[in-house]
Amino acid sequence: MSNRNNFFGLSGFVWWVGVVTRNDDPNIAHRVQVRIFGWHTDNKEMLPDEQLPWAHPLLPINNSKSVEVPDVGEWVLGFFMDGESGQFPIVMGVLPKTDTTITAK
Repeated sequence: MSNRNNFFGLSGFVWWVGVVTRNDDPNIAHRVQVRIFGWHTDNKEMLPDEQLPWAHPLLPINNSKSVEVPDVGEWVLGFFMDGESGQFPIVMGVLPKTDTTITAK
């Protein structure tokens, strides 16, 4: 019988949406730093972009050799591998940009 006391997702699955603040990964591993809405403060003096954890990309199994890193300013969707600890983010995808400008007629 397996030990079912400790596995990924057992104590909750924490989804998030955030904005890419840096994409110049020093390890060249396609990671990005993301300021996660509602999780990280907007105050960059309290939490500078450089102190955000690096988020790893979730790559497709059919084309894992071709990776395009999200641009700074793009919104991304992901989850935390370590649940509510929030120190091991995974990026699953980029949310498409939309034009929300409303023009009067």
